Amino acid sequence: MKSVRPNLSTVLTPTLRKWLIVSLALAAFMIGNSIYLVLSGTADSTIPPLFQLMIFSHTVVGLLLALLLIIFVVAHLPQVWKRYHLASAVSGITLVTIGVTLTVTGLFILTDAASRDNRWAWWMHVVAAVAIPVAYFAHRFVSFVRPHRSALNRFLVAAAGAAVILGVGHGLTANGSDGIHTDFERYVGYAGEFVPAGYISPSSPFFPSAARTRSGGLTDPSDLLGPRPPSARAIREETAALGFNSEFLIGAESCERCHRDVVAQWEVSAHRFASFNNPFYEATINSMREEEVRSNRWVEEHFAELGLDTSVTVGQIKSQFCAGCHDPTLLFTGQMESPVDRTSLEAQAGITCLSCHNITAVDRTGNGSYVIGDDREDPYIFSSENPGTIGEFVHDAVLRSKPAAHKLFFQPTFFQTSEFCATCHKVSLPEWLNNYRWLRGQDEFDNWDDSGVSHNASRTAYLPPQRRICQDCHMPREPVLLGDLAAENGTVRSHRFLAVNTALPFIRGDTATLRRIESFLQDEKLSVDIFALKVAGQRDHATALDVTRPSLVAGSSITVDVVVRNRGVGHTFPGGTVDSNEGWLEFTLLDEAGDTIAVSGYIGDDGHLDEMAHVFKAVLVDRNGVQIQRRNAQDIFTAVFVNVIGPGSSDIAHYRFEVPRDLAGQNITIEARLLWRKFDRAYTEFAYNSNREGFSRFAHIPDLPVTEITSDQMTLAVVSAASADRPPAATVDASQWERYNDYGLGLLFEGDTRGATAAFETVISLRPDFIEGHLNVARAALRDGNLNSAYLHLRNVETIEPENPRAAWVWGRVLQEDGRYTQAIAAYRRVLASFPGDRAAWRNLGRSYYLNQQYEAALAALDTVLAIDPEDRVSHYHQMLSYRALGREEEGAVSEQAYEYYRLDETAQEVTREFLSRNPGANLMAQDVRIHTLETR
Repeated sequence: MKSVRPNLSTVLTPTLRKWLIVSLALAAFMIGNSIYLVLSGTADSTIPPLFQLMIFSHTVVGLLLALLLIIFVVAHLPQVWKRYHLASAVSGITLVTIGVTLTVTGLFILTDAASRDNRWAWWMHVVAAVAIPVAYFAHRFVSFVRPHRSALNRFLVAAAGAAVILGVGHGLTANGSDGIHTDFERYVGYAGEFVPAGYISPSSPFFPSAARTRSGGLTDPSDLLGPRPPSARAIREETAALGFNSEFLIGAESCERCHRDVVAQWEVSAHRFASFNNPFYEATINSMREEEVRSNRWVEEHFAELGLDTSVTVGQIKSQFCAGCHDPTLLFTGQMESPVDRTSLEAQAGITCLSCHNITAVDRTGNGSYVIGDDREDPYIFSSENPGTIGEFVHDAVLRSKPAAHKLFFQPTFFQTSEFCATCHKVSLPEWLNNYRWLRGQDEFDNWDDSGVSHNASRTAYLPPQRRICQDCHMPREPVLLGDLAAENGTVRSHRFLAVNTALPFIRGDTATLRRIESFLQDEKLSVDIFALKVAGQRDHATALDVTRPSLVAGSSITVDVVVRNRGVGHTFPGGTVDSNEGWLEFTLLDEAGDTIAVSGYIGDDGHLDEMAHVFKAVLVDRNGVQIQRRNAQDIFTAVFVNVIGPGSSDIAHYRFEVPRDLAGQNITIEARLLWRKFDRAYTEFAYNSNREGFSRFAHIPDLPVTEITSDQMTLAVVSAASADRPPAATVDASQWERYNDYGLGLLFEGDTRGATAAFETVISLRPDFIEGHLNVARAALRDGNLNSAYLHLRNVETIEPENPRAAWVWGRVLQEDGRYTQAIAAYRRVLASFPGDRAAWRNLGRSYYLNQQYEAALAALDTVLAIDPEDRVSHYHQMLSYRALGREEEGAVSEQAYEYYRLDETAQEVTREFLSRNPGANLMAQDVRIHTLETR
């Protein structure tokens, strides 16, 4: 008997049939739309408008289709329930389940949950999208009414046609990249002309800052403040009441919608409080801005060239040099060349989100050498300016569906490099700033880049197992607490930028941030070791005092050596503004009752540090020998001393005192604490007295917090001279080798090669399987000119660890000193095979080539150094020699100009003599060996 195919009308009413046709049409569009979105995915920083419209339509049509299907299912169920069929029921339930999954995951993606950590939702949505047409056709083919093949073909053709049409439209509307250029274009002079690194033409509207805009001109505040900054009136009211803005997130309002954790971190960072919302900086910059035209010869001579009239002071011009890093909004809107309203949005903005994330190119020469992309357009359609509008909803929906362009637009690849940080954390002071000559300012970048931390320095005393960059320490991953959409594995890169500025959170009353910074300082980055003791009249030192426990003879003169080691700071300790920073050792002798016998490094009642303390900072003076105490960089002439500790290096403080005779039979406790205060008292006094508005919360000069970074303590017995006896020798454990190595390194830096060699020989005895002892004895021998000893210990190194690249550096130095240039060249080449960024190895390679009369090779090696650091004066000098040896006089003249530009002014030290005679503490710290004499009771 011939089967009769049931009529569709027996299952669907005419209305339901129309619902189904519309739903299938929308489904065909969705399939074509989905195919287009998958195949047209872009990793560019721009997205064609059609692509974005299709993302939006995907959402709208998808929700509409879900609504239609819900209505259809509700109306369809009563019709089919009477004809219950198991296969139809199972396939129908499956279809509905997949549809619900598709809808729920789609809505989930549109919410704040659309983060990296919720990729599962996206994949579930994709799987459901693939499964739902399969489930639909399965349901139809097992049901009472099966679809006609022609209907199926029409559906497939419609879906494919939609995908093809959209693909063609994509090709016609794609506009390519927005033109982000990550190469920083330096100023290039004429042939035969030396152009300093980072040179800025006076024609730049931002001169003398190296910062610039892509358009070349001034820009709108929104390029740095974002599309909807807070009320200017509210900012003025809070600034007037508090002294600075703290509550309103200027420039972060739009970002906070998706990046709540990042904004909350930035909210308390030193970057946020970098401009006129930092009362310390405000005092300094205002002091600079008051400087008159007549005080600077260079600027006065070039005033017409700068296009300025006499109403603009030279201080206002100079302040743009600082503004590139501290006041970008004021700089790029042209407000630094006129009186600044400290209560304005721009002045209270600090370093906003877009101050960094709108940068399109950077340069490692520093001084704010970056480019702001002021002419770029948001890669997403519609606007995010007006909260709660359909435009913002569409903008955010498209962004969350396709965040790759957003990431590329606001986070180019150089964000993952230390060069990005170098733009502002490397400073040089040129002639137009100080009316003198080029001087190096703070430089965390080169201190890092030319160290073992970066794996770019073979001569490092300690090579960390892994290379680290700035972001590893200052932007570690931090758990998200507020649902930040950039989270990956539940964390984001911290935007607290934790470092050592304890002053800013203190004056804001931000105890939580202050505690975070203190924990950061105390996280095994430095160590203090009361290590050695020497009795006057005796030749040998007692070492590893906590192990050997020597007795102190009452009435004897004792010298205690305290070793401070930089273990985990990726640049010098301290870094930054070392003329106003204040790190020091507090050395205290206590009797059994806990009373102080003697102390060095105390803070007096006036808040000032003991002038004879062992400090970690710099003392700088102007051309009249007056100390720089206002952060007045424009007046810096020369350094009286700079005492900082490089990565993996050590510093030794020597404390001499007489053991009180009345303590015989008792114990003395020796305590050494490494302390930190962000600003010294003199600078704090200047800032407070110059800027009472900024410190309106304080009725008097604030006492900035003093943080104990680390400490060491030990107790030794005091015996009388009559009962004194040499104690039995204590056994020093092999694990103590590193302490002896640190001690030897500190002595070697002081020039005490004899003491250093003795310490390194102890390292050899404790760890004969290590190369460190032999390698460092060779270093000390080289410094003494004892090449035979150096060769002996280097051969021992080769026996322990052949072809070690760190040893190759010392081999190169010894061979070069011995005149064996071909072998020295081979040694340096061996270094560079493992440390290709080692500027010192390239420099010495160039020097060895020159001495070996291989001048072209010398020039090539020195070019590599200057590509790493174009301000390397020694390389410019050797280039000059090599050019002249080749008869290339014109090029040699340019290299000579460069050398003269960057060379040190040795005559500048003349101005320090009177200062040293008036300041015994500075005079002590200016010596190679610093022995602090304590008066005991």
